Amino acid sequence: MKGNVIMDRLAQFLGQGNNQQQYQDFSQRYQQDPNSISDQEAAQRYRELASQASPQDLDQAHQQAFSQMPDQQRQQLAQQFQQAHQDPNIPWSGYPQNMTPQQAAQPQQLSQMATQAAQQAPSAVGSIFGSTGGKLAMAGAAAFLASKFLSNQNG
Repeated sequence: MKGNVIMDRLAQFLGQGNNQQQYQDFSQRYQQDPNSISDQEAAQRYRELASQASPQDLDQAHQQAFSQMPDQQRQQLAQQFQQAHQDPNIPWSGYPQNMTPQQAAQPQQLSQMATQAAQQAPSAVGSIFGSTGGKLAMAGAAAFLASKFLSNQNG
């Protein structure tokens, strides 16, 4: 039932104005050349879609995006999550205790942290994803969500 409500919200969101065409264009541009997406657009699309997505869909989008990142970029992102966890100004406490940096940098673990951060501290996600690799991951997650929602709407 909850999934239907979320999909209804997304259908309504994507159906407003020319949102559907914009997200279709965004998804296609990402597929053709992820670097063609500006940092600003990646952050905007991510915020818009992450706020509408179910935790399961968001986790799936994060896993997809992080699995495509090189190890070094995932390790850098894991460090940024650890720094955000230690920052008293960020209301997020999702960095796993007793985990090595290599374990924290695994796509599944990064996905859990990113999904939790998107829910607990959405305004801080942009700073956590501050690196180029992080911005590409945000764009990848948004493109994945856009494709999934558009295919569900058209299917």
